[in-house]
Amino acid sequence: MFLAVSIVCDDYFLPSLEIISECLGLSQDVAGATFMAAGSSAPELVTAFLGVFVTKGDIGVSTILGSAIYNLLGISAACGLFSSVVCINFDSSAPKSQKVI
Repeated sequence: MFLAVSIVCDDYFLPSLEIISECLGLSQDVAGATFMAAGSSAPELVTAFLGVFVTKGDIGVSTILGSAIYNLLGISAACGLFSSVVCINFDSSAPKSQKVI
């Protein structure tokens, strides 16, 4: 399954993303951040839409809340686990506004 998704993304999604970004005049970084985010969240959006409007259930609210909680906690925790330790040495002669940051 993962191999099939990889092949479809590599053969179809990325070339179409390059064409769209060239037509809109976007850099590859901006296009990747926006269109890849939209493409990866499209199945969740369709599931929530069908759950709310077709089946009249509560799955849409659950899906949105669950993904928001995961995005806040799961991704933040993963970034914290894989980041390096950074020590900030504040200069005592710096203005107070710089000490807060």
